[in-house]
Amino acid sequence: MLVEVKNLSYVYSEKTPFEKQALKDVSFVVDEGQSVGIVGATGSGKSTLVQHLNGLIRLKNGKITVLDIDLSAKKPDLKALRKGIGMLFQYPEYQLFADTVASDVMFGPLNFGFSKTEAEEAARRAVNMVGMDYDSVKDRSPLELSGGQKRRIAIAGVLAYRPKILILDEPTAGLDPAGKREMLSLIASLKGEEISTVITVSHNMDEIAEFSQRVLVMNNGKLLYDTTPSELFYRLDVEALGLSLPHTVRIVRLLKEKNIILPEVLTEKDLVAALLAYAGGRNA
Repeated sequence: MLVEVKNLSYVYSEKTPFEKQALKDVSFVVDEGQSVGIVGATGSGKSTLVQHLNGLIRLKNGKITVLDIDLSAKKPDLKALRKGIGMLFQYPEYQLFADTVASDVMFGPLNFGFSKTEAEEAARRAVNMVGMDYDSVKDRSPLELSGGQKRRIAIAGVLAYRPKILILDEPTAGLDPAGKREMLSLIASLKGEEISTVITVSHNMDEIAEFSQRVLVMNNGKLLYDTTPSELFYRLDVEALGLSLPHTVRIVRLLKEKNIILPEVLTEKDLVAALLAYAGGRNA
């Protein structure tokens, strides 16, 4: 297993009038190769949970092991931890800071012990991997790039040091529909090819339905469900938890009310195929 969380609890502003229990006795395991979505209403504990995984929030109660690093140890090896986990926050383009694209993307590799030559080669590879030409952008300020390009460079900065786990906190926040599709397609192409394991926090249930094999549902700091997208959206009452249904599931439900029975599809592609099969069956 890559990640093991046992009985994790966390309280903000403990022993003050502003005390808030953010996590309550959360336990789960993530194995190598999984795509895990984390969902829940605002304030349910999603971001607090993932920030524990790379040590941005120090462990106080419970036990976490990530890549064989015990975060409950007195002095866990945070540098090794963060080399193994790449993390992109909402609006990752705000993580850009250097004068040039090359310097920005090379920062991670240099910080993790790459030589300058190795770091530049890693940066070239990562920038090309996200669909941009390294030689064309390496000397430009990242702040001069378009919004979509900035986000790609931010991802390249993580890919450059080749982490084993990629954590994404609302990866498509602020993007238009075309930009969202482009970003998700990029992440999907990297999964397995470059990154073995992806953990995604998202409010967008369409994204979770299509790109996650497994879903952790947070509610008031507790892990309420550890399930599959199909089980979550077709058998559990997600709307009672303040979550929306994917558009595909809504359409299947509406058609069922009209006595048009389709399989439990989760993606647009599968919905179109199911509709065509249904139409073909009626016309046969």
